[in-house]
Amino acid sequence: MRTFVTLILIASCAVQADDIAEIMEYYNDIKAHLDDEHGLYRTEISINTRDGVYPVLGHYQEKITFYWNSEAGHDWPVLIQWSADYGGHWERGEVLFSTPEEPWDGERGELVFEFVSFNTSAEIVTESRWWFACGELLESNGVTIYPEEQVDFIPDVPYEGRYAHSPTELMEMFDMIH
Repeated sequence: MRTFVTLILIASCAVQADDIAEIMEYYNDIKAHLDDEHGLYRTEISINTRDGVYPVLGHYQEKITFYWNSEAGHDWPVLIQWSADYGGHWERGEVLFSTPEEPWDGERGELVFEFVSFNTSAEIVTESRWWFACGELLESNGVTIYPEEQVDFIPDVPYEGRYAHSPTELMEMFDMIH
């Protein structure tokens, strides 16, 4: 019985590793074709392009880029990237969605990858990554980089309000625009 349980655990770990490898292959393929003429559509939002200073926030700029596709009158996001510079720190992020199943009927792809990187002060940078399949977390990893050392950690699943943007909020923005 013990051997049987061990084999099941090894098999489920192998499937997970394959899923993550497939997600990263998909991610790399999308990134490689962002700017080619047969690639995805792009919508950009730039906030505070004139470098205005805002009370409490100080200097603030933000850019959100939606890379998306369209078929049979239905639009869906593929990759959404954002970057924000605040008075005291910056934040960068990406969310990657799967391609919807054919035939396209208005359904969207699901979240498969999320990345967030930010700095606090004293040049400390934190990066977190999450991989998803069927709405479930497959794996997460993170690293905080200090000037003199690097610390690896397992980040919690991001929740609303944790970072500048959540996948749900970005999807709502996409829907409002398109």
